[in-house]
Parts: sequence; structure tokens; C-alpha cells
Amino acid sequence: MDSSKTSVKGYIKRFIMLTAGLLIASYGICMTVNSQLGISPWDVFAQGLAFKLSEITGGTYTLGTLTRWIGWVVLVLAVVLKEKIGFGTIYDIMIVGTFINFYTDNNLVPAPESTVLRFILLVGGFVIWSFGVYFYLAAELGAGPRDSLMAALSKRGLPVNIAKNAIEAVVFVIGWLCGGTVGIGTVIAVFIMGYLLKFWFAVFKFDLAKAKNESLLDTAKNVGRMFSKQKS
Repeated sequence: MDSSKTSVKGYIKRFIMLTAGLLIASYGICMTVNSQLGISPWDVFAQGLAFKLSEITGGTYTLGTLTRWIGWVVLVLAVVLKEKIGFGTIYDIMIVGTFINFYTDNNLVPAPESTVLRFILLVGGFVIWSFGVYFYLAAELGAGPRDSLMAALSKRGLPVNIAKNAIEAVVFVIGWLCGGTVGIGTVIAVFIMGYLLKFWFAVFKFDLAKAKNESLLDTAKNVGRMFSKQKS
């Protein structure tokens, strides 16, 4: 990896990119939810599981909480497929659900009543969400669990849009069978998100299959090396 990326300034820049990307992506997710035109496949999955868990335990589960739990499970699948797990992977799981709950609890995302405005909010949410995903992936500190799974399939020959669409189609069906809410926005998400990601990757000339993501061990070694140099 380019030595400039493993310098102190390089890591600061990459951490800012990672955090900003996850903040942006989380906001985009909330926009799609507030459009009330159908939530994304992963959110259908989370909502369906929330319904089932509520039936079993009698408790109440937020979208942010289920998003975090699902992240840990998907992380295991990514590890099985031998995808590198980096700082960004763990960071994604820890904070995306928190960001979603923060935006929701503080009413920071508009919730228009007009159908036209809701549709604009839905499409705008997908665009912002996909840009946020590109932005944090470009930090090369490790993809989030869902995108690690997408990257693993991409490296096995599937185009990124097909890999993402296939994964989301599967979780959509499972979530729907569990009672998750499905609408036109859900159907649009299955087909549009992969192509939006492909668009952003093309605009910024980013090749996911060639991304040099650092593992947690790589990052620990590089940071340790930096501190050793400063002390000497």
C-alpha cells in the first residue's frame, strides 16, 4: 500500500473519510425509511426479525439495534468467505445503528406527506446512501459486513451490481416472509442500489475488486510502526 496512506496524516484522512461515509450512508438509509414508500431489503430483513423477536420475547427492538445485530452475523459470513476484516468493518457495525437511532430520535430527517416529495426523498436517499458507501469503502480500512460480503462475491467473478442485487434479493425475501413491510421503494432498492454503486465507482475510478483493504492486524502493525518511529 502507498506509504502516504499509512502515515499519521494518511490515517487521519482515511478515518475522516470512513466516518463521513458512514454518517452519509446512515442519513440516506433514514431518508428511504421516512419516505414511507417501502424500506430497503436489509431494513425489511431487520424489521421482519424485529417482529419475530418481539413475538418470542415480548420486547421492542429498534431498526438501529437490529442493524447492529445483523452486522455481527453477516461479519461471520464474510470471514468464512475469507474477506479481510478491518477496523472499518467493526466500526461500521458499532456506529451505523447508533447514527440511525440518532437521526431518528432527533427528527433530523424530513418526513413529507406529499407522494411526490416522498418519492423524491426515497430516490435521493438511495443516491446519498450509495455515495456514503463508496466514500467509506475508498478509505480502504475494511468494508462494512454487508459490503464485505458483496466484495467477497465480487472477487469471485460477480460484477459488483449483480453481487449486491443478489444479496439484497435474498434478504428481502427472508424479511418479507418474517413479516417485514414491503413497498415500491423496496423493489426499487433491489434493482437500483447496485447500479448506483457502480456509477459512483466509475465516477471516482474506484475498483472494489482491487481495493487494498487493511486487516485489523495490518492497521495495528502500521500504527505501532508509526509510534516507534516517533519515539526514536
